[in-house]
Amino acid sequence: MIDTKAKMEAIAEMLEGKIIEDAVGLEVCVKGAILGFPATLQALRAGFPFGVTYVVEVNVLEDPNQEDPLNLTVMPRYAKGIFGFLTRIFLLESKGQKVGDKKFDNSYLCSFNQHTVAERFIKYPHVIEKIEQLNTLTKFSEMGVKSKAGLYLSQPTNFNACDLDSMRVTFKLMGEIGQVLFEAF
Repeated sequence: MIDTKAKMEAIAEMLEGKIIEDAVGLEVCVKGAILGFPATLQALRAGFPFGVTYVVEVNVLEDPNQEDPLNLTVMPRYAKGIFGFLTRIFLLESKGQKVGDKKFDNSYLCSFNQHTVAERFIKYPHVIEKIEQLNTLTKFSEMGVKSKAGLYLSQPTNFNACDLDSMRVTFKLMGEIGQVLFEAF
């Protein structure tokens, strides 16, 4: 039997934060910080079939009504090569917007609000490698990046099945991407 409470306490310690007991609608909610940025781990329920969401906030003092120079969503492609073509024909997977990096575009579906800013972000040193590491580690279903807010990552694995070391590395990588957002965007 997995002790959900003990796992949440371990994550709270890792994030130097605390468990939020009264989070509306969430069984799992831990808030803390990673690399100086506010970080949250949340899940509707700890068990199957609910996944977890990681959130790292970067610009907490910015005006939320200000237009975002970067609003990017990244999802892994599930069908590649000839299967990707057939999948698009049967409308099972969209073509996505091209960022400008052939390897990245072949591996991920993207949507964004400004092409030049999205391309600059993706081609920023080590960002692609960090996204690939996050995909390998979490098999994420969606990752969102907003320059004036932060980033989130949705992992389909339920909280009880997640490995603490993987969660630690996930937050570290997201914090590093958050630093890029904070400093350059």
